[in-house]
Amino acid sequence: MGVPILQPELLRPDLSDRECVDRLKEFLYDTHLALREEQRLGICGGQAACRKTSDAVDAVIQSLHERSRARFLASAPDLSYRMAVVAVGGYGRRELCPKSDVDLLFLHHYKVDRYVEAMTESMLYRLWDLGFEVGHSVRNVKETIRLGGADDSIRTALMDFRRVSGDAAFFQEAARDIEKFLYYADGDKFIEKKIQEMRSRHAKVGSTVYLLEPNVKEGRGGLRDIQTAQWAARVKYKVHDLSELRQKGVVGAQTTEAIRHVLDYLLRVRNELHYLLGKKADVLSFEAQEQLTERFRYKQHGASHGVERFMRTYYLHAASAAQLSEELLEEVGRFLPAEKGRRSFFFFKRKEVGAEGILYKGKLQVRDRGSFEKEPIRILEFFRSMQRTRSALSLQAKKTIQQALPAVGPAFREDREAAKLFLEILSDPSHLRETLLAMNESRFLGRFIPEFEGLFCRVLRDIYHVYTADVHSIRCASVMARIETAETRTQEEEDFLNIYRKVPNRALLTLAILFHDIGKGKGHGHSRIGAEIVARIGARWGLPEAETADLVFLVEQHLLMAHVSQRRDMHDLELILSFADAVGTVARLDPLYVLTYADMKEVGPEVWTQWKAMLLAELYEKGRNVLDQGVLKRPFEERAYSRREQVRDWLKEHPAEVVERFIAKVDDRYILATPDNRFEDHFLLLAKFDGLTPLVEAIDSPESGTTEFIVVCPDQRGLFAQIAGTLSANGVNILNASISTTLDGVALDSFYVNSRGKSLQGDPKKERVIADLLRVLRGDVAVEALIAEPKVGRFVRDKVPKYRPTRVLFDNSVSSRYTVVDIFTYDRIGLLYDITRTLTALGANIVLSKISTKADQVADSFYLVDKGGGKISEPDRQEEIRQALLAAIGE
Repeated sequence: MGVPILQPELLRPDLSDRECVDRLKEFLYDTHLALREEQRLGICGGQAACRKTSDAVDAVIQSLHERSRARFLASAPDLSYRMAVVAVGGYGRRELCPKSDVDLLFLHHYKVDRYVEAMTESMLYRLWDLGFEVGHSVRNVKETIRLGGADDSIRTALMDFRRVSGDAAFFQEAARDIEKFLYYADGDKFIEKKIQEMRSRHAKVGSTVYLLEPNVKEGRGGLRDIQTAQWAARVKYKVHDLSELRQKGVVGAQTTEAIRHVLDYLLRVRNELHYLLGKKADVLSFEAQEQLTERFRYKQHGASHGVERFMRTYYLHAASAAQLSEELLEEVGRFLPAEKGRRSFFFFKRKEVGAEGILYKGKLQVRDRGSFEKEPIRILEFFRSMQRTRSALSLQAKKTIQQALPAVGPAFREDREAAKLFLEILSDPSHLRETLLAMNESRFLGRFIPEFEGLFCRVLRDIYHVYTADVHSIRCASVMARIETAETRTQEEEDFLNIYRKVPNRALLTLAILFHDIGKGKGHGHSRIGAEIVARIGARWGLPEAETADLVFLVEQHLLMAHVSQRRDMHDLELILSFADAVGTVARLDPLYVLTYADMKEVGPEVWTQWKAMLLAELYEKGRNVLDQGVLKRPFEERAYSRREQVRDWLKEHPAEVVERFIAKVDDRYILATPDNRFEDHFLLLAKFDGLTPLVEAIDSPESGTTEFIVVCPDQRGLFAQIAGTLSANGVNILNASISTTLDGVALDSFYVNSRGKSLQGDPKKERVIADLLRVLRGDVAVEALIAEPKVGRFVRDKVPKYRPTRVLFDNSVSSRYTVVDIFTYDRIGLLYDITRTLTALGANIVLSKISTKADQVADSFYLVDKGGGKISEPDRQEEIRQALLAAIGE
């Protein structure tokens, strides 16, 4: 099916407006259908499809213009009305994607008369009827130039103006004045503003190409970068397009073709995104990536998912777009005047740096291009100079490094001097992130350390990671460097910095952080695989055995502290002793704590929370206490007895006989697990309980970002599920739950929750939660009814592709008294309720629950005892519970 042509006879003058719109809608629908098919079959690329879309809209506007003009002239004399319909912005460039806005300028000669009013009104109404989002303005030439001078967004849109219909002679006259303004009125200032606008946009949308959900239009390496570079070059060199830039010798044939290639690819991706979603869209969300993978015909090859290869291709094109844009802007920047008052004279003076570098305008250039190929260690020395001068890598330097990469071979990788220099770079906090990112983007890092190359552009298939594996690793490795060099620091940052400064070999710690995910993509168990890899790297670089052993430990155990703090009972002394035994020494605990912080901090903006910080700090302090003092395991009963004496002391202001009744009613598990400052709250709440009427109290802890809901009521089967279901129905995030029952059958349950990472202090949701809990506990409403109500505020993305199967794991080694069940799955509304209800129905008693949610994924841990009060150890019983949980979860 070919692209249709709008035939004049289809729009006869005698047709009604409704009939006219219907025929134009059919034409546009057929056009989009044909172009979508042509693009998918490879008949046309992204640019060609956009041009044909623009041509189709041209045809529609031209027909509407003729129809509106004929209607007006039928009732008014022809007084040579002068008006032109002008396309601006993306439509003016003929880069119109299927659902993009149509930007129009109704350009008239002098003032808005009856003709201009009638024409614009008639055409706009028909365009709106056709479903177009129209950005329009009605101006004369003087107004257009005046407003363009006052507003850069108007001037930018005018950069790509062209006539669609209307008075051609008038448009040619106006075009001369508009072009004179665009190319000669404060051109350098306009260029500087566009460059600054690009930097600001990157800071807002993402300063790296390698975001997991990139913005095709506004992100770094997106369409807007290429457009910005071309606008700047066109204004500087007074040309209309890329071809004229080539004719003037500003860009070569190879660069011209490269720009057209990446532009074609990015437009093709954006076109498909619009076709897929049926609306204007620019973000490659995980949902969209999965479907676009099929549209671009990427298939799974072994363990390599098609979507990973699709995104890798996207990143390579976006990286090329970013480099080409910077290259063009760098060329333009050579001829921009000095920014008076903002830079010192020396900023604009060429300065020799080290043996190989020349610093100019904040960018480091290579003096001798051949030296890198002869002596690859010069590349590392060049990066060290870049770090010391806190400069950026010039495109000339980047290209020179890339051309020299074949010289970075096996001999250089084993060069001890090279390894020493690399570690020297890691030991210097100044400009570390920028230096490592430059190494990565120039592909030197993966060439020097081939094991790291596997992380380049590697997509992590979950929505809580923000960056690709390589960029995530680099950002993690530079977290402490950024804190150390920051002008101001938070108390949390000060605390971690103090610990970091006690680490004797900080370069080794930074190396461990850089390599913590190096085993990803190489099979199951990336921590173990990564440990094997860094052991080989340590041997290759000639690191001392003790340093290699520490490096191996940190990489292999980099998830240990997060796992224990978030999914295990830290009031269990046996667990703390086991953790301390695994770590071994304070000399290893300190760097492991810092590594865990850096990793969690750089996963994504909402992964590191006050609650997780508090849990991690608690584990660190308890582990350090054991390692410092060599605390030996005391008998369980002795610890409980000592703790009861403490409770008596804390409650000494209350009647002794009432305190003794309280202490006699609770078991050792409660005594050992309850925080010091909660005993009095629980004591007073139980004193108020009449034996029948449920009580709910909320205690806010803004410092930890949590609210604790304490529930007191008669114990009953399924109580945990009822409370968890009610909390989930209200859209709060459950972090931890502790379940206790007094000897006289009263439930004393505590649930720690937050909402959007904060406590519920001052949030009206808190009172609603309390009211709903009381309604459920009294039997006034069923939990299922609450879950069905459309009031949930928590954001759960049900359409995210699920690459990891749900896992239900049993662990009887963690605790001597309980079986721990770990459940790993994808989040959804009501998930925790379904899990806990199923466990209750199977007769398993939940003693403690640790809930860990990262965006779309959950890792829930339950401490259980079976019907008879013992551990769940029989394989058949475990399988029965596993299958029931999988069915409840939906697997």
